[in-house]
Amino acid sequence: MGKIIRLDPHLANMIAAGEVVERIGNVVKELVENALDAGAKNIGVSLRESGLASIRVTDDGSGMDQADAVLAFERHATSKLKTERDLFRIATLGFRGEALPSIAAVATVELVTSTGSAEGFRVVSKEGRLVESGLAAAARGTTVTVTKLFHNTPARLKFIRSTQAELAFIVELVDKYAITRPDVAFTLENDGRTLSRTSGRNDPIEVLAAVYGLAAARDMKAFSGRDRDYRMSGFAASPLVNRASKAYVTVSVNGRVIKSLRVVQAIVDGYGQTLPHGRYPISAIDITTDPSLLDVNVHPTKLEVRFSEEATLLRLIETSVRKALSGTPLIQPAVLPEQVEPSLIQPAFAFGTGADRGVDELRETAEPYVAAPQNGPFPAFDYLGQYAGTYLIFQNADGLYLVDQHAAAERIRYERYRKAMGSPAMATYTLLVPIEIGLSRSAGIAASAMEDELRTVGVEVIRSAADTIVATRVPAWFPRGLEAEYIETMVETIQNEKTLSTADIRDALAKSLSCKRSIKANRYINATEVATLLADLARCENPFTCPHGRPIVVKIALREIEKWFKRVL
Repeated sequence: MGKIIRLDPHLANMIAAGEVVERIGNVVKELVENALDAGAKNIGVSLRESGLASIRVTDDGSGMDQADAVLAFERHATSKLKTERDLFRIATLGFRGEALPSIAAVATVELVTSTGSAEGFRVVSKEGRLVESGLAAAARGTTVTVTKLFHNTPARLKFIRSTQAELAFIVELVDKYAITRPDVAFTLENDGRTLSRTSGRNDPIEVLAAVYGLAAARDMKAFSGRDRDYRMSGFAASPLVNRASKAYVTVSVNGRVIKSLRVVQAIVDGYGQTLPHGRYPISAIDITTDPSLLDVNVHPTKLEVRFSEEATLLRLIETSVRKALSGTPLIQPAVLPEQVEPSLIQPAFAFGTGADRGVDELRETAEPYVAAPQNGPFPAFDYLGQYAGTYLIFQNADGLYLVDQHAAAERIRYERYRKAMGSPAMATYTLLVPIEIGLSRSAGIAASAMEDELRTVGVEVIRSAADTIVATRVPAWFPRGLEAEYIETMVETIQNEKTLSTADIRDALAKSLSCKRSIKANRYINATEVATLLADLARCENPFTCPHGRPIVVKIALREIEKWFKRVL
């Protein structure tokens, strides 16, 4: 008897659910996309316990008749593809017929639907098996209620970080679809509290203001462009209103919200040198193209796509954004630095004096440079110069040494940040004037849930609005004037961490801050700064690799050089 068997349909659906339904937010995404495909103009998402207890998505779309309502729970049953040719011209958000059966395989699902021309119909599925169906009173449209999600897959439940993290993900998802489809009214509620609401009046600026705040939306610049294959349009905020995360850039193609690092980078490139390093704009872009030029059948979650003639599209985006922002006034309003008692600043982590802080980012300590002894981390060598504004060149009798200045500075700052955050006696101080920090609604929800984690690294915040937090206390080692940027980076880091381990959060945060605040490539530095950098590097626990594992120092032995010139064999 053969060993290969045909899988039970229920087991096959559970396997598919592992790809399509990775987290609670994926359920909301699939149901919202089904509602949009049905032509809905009003979509309501109602959650209990951030979706863990129940998810209900209601729409006023076309609805289904009785036969379709039952067939919708069958795997690969869809109204969106008829022939093989349709697979290469996908114009809808869903098309595989996997979403509903995959959700039903790991939950209890109730579907109530009506076309408006006849009485409604109700179907109930438990663990992928239809257990109840019949007539029901219903208005035109569809309501899907999901309960007991992942109850038969406990391992999946263990990977849910927290209900607040899932809620932040769902808020971000609904907000991005609201930005992409301003003609649709969206409502999002959790435990009876309204978190998000848009009017559906087809006013993009109104939606952007609701999601990112009036300050960001007020100075939005519209941009657009087209060529033979693509049309695109969008909005870009002033470079002065920037954020620490790419999450504030919404990208959609043919009405589908996607993730595309290349498109995001093209928008960033359009800003040129007006954005600080490591900062990202608030922007939204919608790309329209013939479906045959787009491959959306790349990943089960349908968040990734492939573009035909992608390089041409990216150039079009960069040029259009740059043109829209040209002439934008970039005068930064003055912000007085917080006055702090000198005794609160830990000398080991003081980044220069108040007068030169922010001017010379390499003056990590006031200790003079002394060449390391032979038994130190580096041999004694002499500084020759700098190449390409990035690599420092040294020599001794054994050969040449190249030092990556950014990787070196990153290692120095990483160890200092990690030590500062891990110190039980870490000095903090109360801000005389609390600092308001603008975030997206999803990040605001996440920040309010991470007060304990922020407190472990010396930051105290309160949430003052859906998209705003207020910092009241910060560590003494924060550079003055950069408190808001550091806290925003902290929120982003903690939100993206997969575990709640304090040690992991501190490590990830130290890596993020050190990368963003270290001296960059293509910056020329003088011999005194080189000496300070090398002295600080020599005192690090691990002076040979950056926090991400890249080498800091590379040696080219004299014998290797002599081989190049055929002096030795």
